[in-house]
Formats: sequence, structure tokens, C-alpha cells
Amino acid sequence: MKSTVTSFLFFSILIIGSQISHAQIADSLNYYSSVIRNPTQPDDLAKAYKFFIKEKAKHANNDKNLANEVYITQQLARIQRELGYTSENEKLNLESLRLLDKIELKTDWTQITYMSIINELGKVYRKKRDYARAIALYDEALDSAKNASEQAILYNNKGQVFESQEDYETALSFYKKAYDATRKIDNLRETARVLSNLSFIKSKLRIPNAEDGLKEALDIRANNSYTSDLGSSFDHLSRFYYTLNDSISTKKYSDSYIQLARTLNQGPQLLNALKLKIETGEPKYAIEYIKVNDSINNLKTEKRNNFNYYVYQYDKKERDLQESQLFNERLLYLILFIVLATISLYLILKYKHKKEKYQEIYNTETRISRKIHDEVANDVYHVMTQLQTSPHSDKELLDDLEHIYNRTRDISRQNSTINLKTPYAELLSDLLIAYNDDNVTVITKNLQKIEWEKLKDIQKTTIYRVLQELLTNMKKHSNASIVVLSFEKSGKYLIINYKDNGIGTSLTKRNGLQNTENRIQSINGTITFESEINKGFKAIIMI
Repeated sequence: MKSTVTSFLFFSILIIGSQISHAQIADSLNYYSSVIRNPTQPDDLAKAYKFFIKEKAKHANNDKNLANEVYITQQLARIQRELGYTSENEKLNLESLRLLDKIELKTDWTQITYMSIINELGKVYRKKRDYARAIALYDEALDSAKNASEQAILYNNKGQVFESQEDYETALSFYKKAYDATRKIDNLRETARVLSNLSFIKSKLRIPNAEDGLKEALDIRANNSYTSDLGSSFDHLSRFYYTLNDSISTKKYSDSYIQLARTLNQGPQLLNALKLKIETGEPKYAIEYIKVNDSINNLKTEKRNNFNYYVYQYDKKERDLQESQLFNERLLYLILFIVLATISLYLILKYKHKKEKYQEIYNTETRISRKIHDEVANDVYHVMTQLQTSPHSDKELLDDLEHIYNRTRDISRQNSTINLKTPYAELLSDLLIAYNDDNVTVITKNLQKIEWEKLKDIQKTTIYRVLQELLTNMKKHSNASIVVLSFEKSGKYLIINYKDNGIGTSLTKRNGLQNTENRIQSINGTITFESEINKGFKAIIMI
């Protein structure tokens, strides 16, 4: 039961987290879409562009998110339109059409989006004076138009294309179709737009009642607060009366247009109103037209420069961040490598040390075995042979057995555990005294002056065994009568000098000398030997 509850809570947290994430993305989409509609800061368009570029990359090549990709691509197209980049705007709208066509389940949203893209592309082609492509686009859209509202928009757009080519007869036919379609829908704004265009073309063709239509369209717009559309009516009426040489009415509507543009504070509207003034016989507005046109162009240039600058800066920050992340990753890998190398080195050294320890144990066991064989077993066998072959006195046998006992005791001492709880100077004194006899005198210097308690146990044990080994070799091989051991402290080093007056050696490293060297090296110390035949033996230990 507890496991079930835990799983339920886990999945609940995942679901809630996912919902929060989607909500945040949706909020960001809405925010940056509004920024494109109404940029207030110099870097607004650049921020929106970078956001939608990243979102587009997330949805690329994912047919499950085609609708999102279409929406995002449309926002990018709007940014290019705001900046006046016609070619980029065209390319992104064509991409939107391609993506939209891949969506299998068509909805009202896909149809509305389709019509919006067609209208935008139509404007692009009209601006480029590619009228044939604009007409072909509208014809294709008419084949899939779902209702009279869509038909009205498309017929009106076709009329504008032919009007731009001054083919007024053809334009009139499409405006009529558009007007007939608007009478089937309840959309006064679209009705006013089509009626104004239709009536203006009628005026161009000298068809009666054109004035009535123009005024009716103006009244619809004025009475329904379609304020931003009033400029089109003022333009049509002013040009209409200009053709009739009615200067008063011409000036009346051109003045209204300029006043409207100044009230709305819209540069393009004001530019069109000033152009109207010039084209309807008031050249005094030419200077202001030039100033406004220059101002609009400067604003466009500034907007583009700001956009390019901030996009570059954001790209640079991202590159710097990526380089920083790459550096951090490399640093992390380097640290991991160092850690692994350190661990590996530690394990290798530990294994090597362990191997050396095992080797030392093996050598010690071999040495003990050899001593027992060479020194004890041979003596025992000799005694046994004497008992079997020769009549010896009990005293001689006892002497031989005592000798075997002493040899066995010496081997035991050499390999027994050292009691380091005993004061170390005392331990060494006992060791050295054991080698004193009628034939050998062991002399020590400064043994008691060394601060033995500062040495580690392993160092004490090693010193003990090495001195024991040297003295044993002396007993067995050197025939020395005097041994001198001096101890001194030199800086951080302990120096032990061993010297005897024995027969010396050729310094081939036999087992005894090799053992002492191995032991001293195991505690990071050094031992050096000096000897010649008949000139005694010296050893210097430094720890």
C-alpha cells in the first residue's frame, strides 16, 4: 500500500511539473507574440526572435507538433515584416504553407492560418510587383475557401492586384464579387472596405453613384469606430473630388486624413496623407513629406540595426556560455582523470608494497628454514651419528646438545616478536649485550641520547632487526673482537654507524646484507657498506 501511494505521488508530481512547464511555455509564446505586435524596447524584436528560433528548433522534424511549428514560423515571419525584410518574410510564409499542408486533421485554426498566410504573401508579391504569382495564389486559395467571408477577402485582394496594374475593368468585376459575398455575412468592417474599393473604381470608370458608395463606406466606418480604416475613405473621397475639380471637398477630406494620421501618431498613415496632399495639388507639403519619409526610413534602419546588434550580442553570449560549459566539462574530465590516475597509482603502489611484504615474508621464512637446516638439523644429525658410531662421554654429548640449544635459541631470538612497549633504548642495550662474550666486545656511543619515542614502531622494528642481522653476520663470519655502534641526530635524520675490526668481505650482497638493505628501504631509509679483505666492515644507516 505504501509503495502504491509513493508511486501515485511521484506520477502526480511529474504530471503537475509537466503542466507547469507547458503553462510557462504558453505564457512565453503569448508574451513574445505581443512584443512583436508592440515592441517598446530596442531589443524587444531581437529577444522575440531568439526565443522563437529556439522554440522552432525544439519542434523541427516532429510531425506531432506541426501546429506549434507553424505558429512559431509565422511569428518569425512577422518579425521579418516589421524589419522590412521582404524576402525573409516571403520565405518563412512559404515554409508555413508547407508545414500547414502536412497537418492531416484540418480545423478552423488551420483554415484561418492558411488565409492569413495567403493574404501576407499576396501583399509581398504586390509589393514586388509579381502580380502573376499573387493572382495564382489567390486563385488557389479561392478553390479551398470555406465561406463567403473568405471569398470576400480573396476577391477584394484580386481586385487590388488588378487595380495596381490599372486594369480597372477586371478590378471592378472582382470588387463586385467581393461585395456580393459581403452581403451574405454580418461583417460591416469588411463590407465598408469592399464598398469603398468598389466605389472608387467606379469613379475611375465614370460609373454613376460612385460618390454615394464612397460616403456610405465612410459612414459605416465612422459610426462603428473603425478609426484606423477612415484613412482609406478619406483618400478615396479626396481623389474622387480632385478628379471633379472640387478643390474644397478635396481639401476637406485630405485635411481630415492628415488630422487622423497625426491623432493616431502613425508614420505610414501620415506619409500617405502627405502624399495625397501633394498629388491633389498642394505641393507645399512636399518638404514635410520628405522629412517624414526620412524619419520613417531612419526608424526602420535603427530598428534593423538594433535587431542585428542585439541578435549578435545574444549569439555571442550563447557562444561564450557554450565555450564556458565546454571548458568546465573539459576541466571536469581532467579532474576525473587525475582522481582516477591517483587512485590507480595508489592501488598499484599498494599492490607493489603488499607484494614486497609478501616477498620479505617469503625471504624471511626461507632464511629461517635454511638456518634451521644448516645450523640445527646438521648438528642434530651429527650428534645422532656420534651416538651410533662412537662411544662418547656423557659430558661431550651434553656439550653438543647445549650448543644445539644455544643455536636454536639464537634463531628464535632473531625472529621473535619485539616488545616495543619496553623502552627502546633498553631493548637495543639488551640486544647488543647478547652479542658480548669472551671473544667480542660491543661498544655503543650516544644510544641513550636519541629521542627514540619520536620514531614510528615500524622504524624501531626495522632498526632492531637490521642491527641484529649485522651482529649475527659479525658473529658468524668476521672473527671480529671489537664492534662499535654510534648513534647521532643530524637535522631530521637519524644516523647509525656500525664498525668492526673483523676480516672484512668483498661486499657481494649475500642474503644477510641484502636483507638489511631491503628492510631499510622499506622505511625510506638508506644503508651503505664499506669493507675490504682484512680491513674490517663498516655500515652507515640513515633514516
